[in-house]
Amino acid sequence: MNNNGKKYFIKIKGALVEVTDEIYIAYYEMERKEKYMVEKDKAHGLLYYDSWDTEDTRGIDYIMDSTVNVEEEAIRTVIASDIWSFVSQIDDKYHICEGIAKGTTEIEIAKAANVTQQAIHKNKKRVLNSLKNILEKNS
Repeated sequence: MNNNGKKYFIKIKGALVEVTDEIYIAYYEMERKEKYMVEKDKAHGLLYYDSWDTEDTRGIDYIMDSTVNVEEEAIRTVIASDIWSFVSQIDDKYHICEGIAKGTTEIEIAKAANVTQQAIHKNKKRVLNSLKNILEKNS
């Protein structure tokens, strides 16, 4: 395990272990490269999320998610709750609004209500006009 009488050691779990010169060189090249990358990131002002970790929180939780606009989501939620309160004021005996919200077709609503698709279509127009009038009145 030596080259020209020279011995190479690396520390593993606090103990020095004798290794070949190839392993020694590969180990310390890898370690040095990792230190270099950390130094380079630090020089460029890059931070690692885990450096903000605490016992109670994760660092990544502090980073804003740019794919979600919280303000728009909040407004959408408020509007949706308002709309459902308005829907409750309408005589929607076939639950057409719920069906529309779930993506159900007129034919599927008709089958569930045991009526024709034409009846659902007619009632859908009436329900949506009623909802439109309520929304205009409350705007």
